[in-house]
Amino acid sequence: MEPSALGCPVPRDRFPGRERLYPWIYKIREDFVFQSIHRGKTFHAEWLRLEPDGTVTIKANATGYAWDGCTPKFSVLGLFILGTPDGHIDIETGKSLTYHASLVHDAFYQYLEDVPVPKREIDRQFYDMLKERRFPLAWLYYRAVLYFGGWGVKQRNL
Repeated sequence: MEPSALGCPVPRDRFPGRERLYPWIYKIREDFVFQSIHRGKTFHAEWLRLEPDGTVTIKANATGYAWDGCTPKFSVLGLFILGTPDGHIDIETGKSLTYHASLVHDAFYQYLEDVPVPKREIDRQFYDMLKERRFPLAWLYYRAVLYFGGWGVKQRNL
């Protein structure tokens, strides 16, 4: 993957040359920072930063970071969305049960070719975050990303 003008990897385009047909569901306007299970690795890109101590920052930048929650999802005539449910609203966070897990997972998957974290570890972080929120389908969602997520992507920086 070619580096951006900033000298960092650019996010992969899941469907190059095609119009985006799936909807954005969420958007952060401030950076999201959390302690991950990924230790001893460094990665810096436009939307994602990983520090050696495991600190992950999903960067909102000037425009905000948008993602589609748990996938797949499809907009039907701009009227409603069909696809993988994100769970009910968590009373502790005010967000869907899968909100933070899908945010982190999507950000890492955008850089799956270049990020120095194995896909299996990214998927495991997703599962751990779902379990932490007591999402009842955590195991099923984990198996789905483990077997079907990132099809055809070759990780280069492992």
